[in-house]
Amino acid sequence: MDAQQLFTGYLAFCMALLGAAMGSFLACAADRHGLPTGRSRCDSCGHVLAPRDLVPLFSFLLSRGKCRYCGAPIPLSCLAAEGLGALSFGALTLRFGPSSQLGMLLGAAALLLLLSLIDWKEHILPDRLLLVLGVWRLFWAVLLEENWRETLPDMLLGALSVSLPLLVLSLVMDRLLGKETMGGGDIKLLFVLGLYQSWLQMILLVFCACVLALLFAALGKSRGKEIPFGPFLAMGWLVVTLWGEGWVQWYLSLLM
Repeated sequence: MDAQQLFTGYLAFCMALLGAAMGSFLACAADRHGLPTGRSRCDSCGHVLAPRDLVPLFSFLLSRGKCRYCGAPIPLSCLAAEGLGALSFGALTLRFGPSSQLGMLLGAAALLLLLSLIDWKEHILPDRLLLVLGVWRLFWAVLLEENWRETLPDMLLGALSVSLPLLVLSLVMDRLLGKETMGGGDIKLLFVLGLYQSWLQMILLVFCACVLALLFAALGKSRGKEIPFGPFLAMGWLVVTLWGEGWVQWYLSLLM
């Protein structure tokens, strides 16, 4: 293992810690419907939490998922947010190393985590956050790419490749069944995610999201409740961002 690989591994570890802290912060933001202010408190007893209670991942595990002051269970969503933040930040750093592209992807991962937490709790994907996610991609396109105007058609193709057919299909099914068949927020999210991926990768993204959602339902985690699709689209984006390009190239090689 050379020095560059060691540095990348160390950086990935640091980014994983940052991702866990970011996940904890975003979980609070999702719960409080905005930026957290004031001291953190237990939702059950209202006791102000000490620094030892706020260490991402470790505080939950050491306290066995319960408040140290009243014994009330801590929501598993907090542990999930911290774990997913650590996983996404660490994996993206290992995959792309120290680069400008990594900065874009880490910001996108944080926004997608926040969108997923809100969608899971309230079954809504706020338009303002979707707009920020789209503007974030355009900002980095201008910053990173000299001929960014030439890439805009490809970005638009990626954005419309899945979202537009699903919008048409959703409208037809809504008319036939007399009820909403797919949330408008999911279609908007697919449009924005398409700015980050090629049209082939978007097809793979939707496939991965469907597989993950079906596995979740098969494990009985839904318990008959409606499952928001936004979090699975976000996980599909992470999978495709990490490995999608290689998978697409492998598939295309089979056709030649």
